[in-house]
Amino acid sequence: MKFVMELERKLMNSKKMKPIRRKAKHILVEWLQSLLSKEEASKINYKNVFNFLPNQTHYYDRQEQFRLQPWSYKWIVKKLKRNSELTIDDLNAMLQPTEKQLRRQEELL
Repeated sequence: MKFVMELERKLMNSKKMKPIRRKAKHILVEWLQSLLSKEEASKINYKNVFNFLPNQTHYYDRQEQFRLQPWSYKWIVKKLKRNSELTIDDLNAMLQPTEKQLRRQEELL
């Protein structure tokens, strides 16, 4: 019974996933355009956004864990699954280190 409930919690309805994926694509375009000059940003649109992204979607961190690369398509979809109301500013704020993380880094040095 517990296993069935866990499976139900992990699966998303395809009708809910379609707008999440669409929004993730819009956020990716907006993010890439914010990194580039206006001339180069005008070349990026929703149809060719994946051509400008690197193929690497994961990396190893210090504890040798395999993690999703920030600002990859999969990473944005994962964050939007938790909260579909997120914006690009909210995602940027998530990547900023917290006070606790800063203290840990100081202790390690």
